[in-house]
Amino acid sequence: MPLPAGSGDDDYLRAFEEVVEPAVHGFTPDLLLVSAGFDAHAQDPIAWMEVTEFGFQELARRCRHLAPGVGAVLEGGYNVETLPGLVSAALDGFTA
Repeated sequence: MPLPAGSGDDDYLRAFEEVVEPAVHGFTPDLLLVSAGFDAHAQDPIAWMEVTEFGFQELARRCRHLAPGVGAVLEGGYNVETLPGLVSAALDGFTA
């Protein structure tokens, strides 16, 4: 689902609530696989998005509650200085 450049936490969380959650609830999976990309972070040089550490944590938390099992694969994220903190925030969300 494409979002315009400059989209941040509120935009991503709204899209998750309005599009992702209903789609997943439509087929009640036993396992949800997440492509955990962090290039939408505000300080990432690639995507021109404004998602914060909190946003990634909250998206992960919401994913955790969509299926009994959740797996994640690290994808994008091109600011090596912010990446460890973003992965940590997402892990916190997945375990909340």
